[in-house]
Amino acid sequence: MNDNLEFLLTFLNQQAELNDRINKKSINPYKNIQRLILENGLPFLRRIKPSPFRGEPKSCYQNCFQALWNYPELSYCEGFAISDEVPIPIAHAWLIDGNSQVIDPTRNEDFTDCTYFGVVFTEKFVREVALKTKYYGILENHYVGKSQILQEGFPQGSLHPKYHHAL
Repeated sequence: MNDNLEFLLTFLNQQAELNDRINKKSINPYKNIQRLILENGLPFLRRIKPSPFRGEPKSCYQNCFQALWNYPELSYCEGFAISDEVPIPIAHAWLIDGNSQVIDPTRNEDFTDCTYFGVVFTEKFVREVALKTKYYGILENHYVGKSQILQEGFPQGSLHPKYHHAL
């Protein structure tokens, strides 16, 4: 395990435990996104540099959603990312190719030793959520304020079966 992945997982565990204590009375199976990602997420450590296409800074959800139109062979991911330049985990979206290599249109080549931990969604689910909510991004919006994912977990067919076999 690389240092950034170890730090990222430790940080997410600490955040999840803190949120679990704060939200003790919640009846949701998942009290926070960190716990949901820890239980369902995967590490992504290999990144294609430079990215074959560029998006707008600070617009990761939009960049990755829009890239699906032009690159349907890629898969959309959400979770958390960390790098040597930004040594705190941030909620983030990225894409992966068929070899699980990250394509990050938001972070440029200056970011080194990037580590990603998250889930891979099906293209169908990404498009359905965007149409339903009129927002980019899935986890950060929790289905736009209704906390549907925390209440029910990931819906059937939302996670890509190539990467998430048990669901």
